[in-house]
Amino acid sequence: MSETLVERKPRPRNRVFLKLSGGRFFTIPESAAPPYESGEVLSDEDIERLSRIDQYHRGRAKAIHLLGIRARSCYEVKQALERLELLPAIRNGIVKELVEEGFLDDSRFCTEFVRGRIETKGFGPHRLRVELKKRGIGAAIIDTVFEAQLQGESQDDIAWREVRKKLGSRKADEGDIRRLSGLLRRKGLDYDVINRVMYRLLQESGVEAELD
Repeated sequence: MSETLVERKPRPRNRVFLKLSGGRFFTIPESAAPPYESGEVLSDEDIERLSRIDQYHRGRAKAIHLLGIRARSCYEVKQALERLELLPAIRNGIVKELVEEGFLDDSRFCTEFVRGRIETKGFGPHRLRVELKKRGIGAAIIDTVFEAQLQGESQDDIAWREVRKKLGSRKADEGDIRRLSGLLRRKGLDYDVINRVMYRLLQESGVEAELD
């Protein structure tokens, strides 16, 4: 159904505002706006063209804004664009474009995520794998990144760093050892690593305790 363009006026940042007689409106870059004038009757095809231009520029602006806050996976950006209710073809096209331009790179994201979570949160491989799968990272990329990133620092190093954060210079008591064992499990370290560290703490402290 055709509609009339009832208003066209400039907006900040080189954009233009277009309002239709049916109540719909679009704010798009002036460089991308078709040369429709106020009072002009627009066909269904014209309106669809405006809608697609609007969706593309809103979606791309949203994605660039999110990537300016922190690195994200392709899946995370797609999820954010879905919430804007963009057409699937436009949503997928934006993601493909950002990959080609180097703004999105799942391998780079995975590397940065693993390094950051090891350094700041002491996550082990099991917790990291769960977190990365939630973000849509495939197993092949995860395995490749783990092979590179987990070589420089062993799980024992990660575990002892987390233990020292909690204990400082004091010796562990039985309650500490149970709490630390649970903490390291939640962080996704291997059970043999956790048991090795806990037995060492038991030896250092002289506590007799049965590990889970």
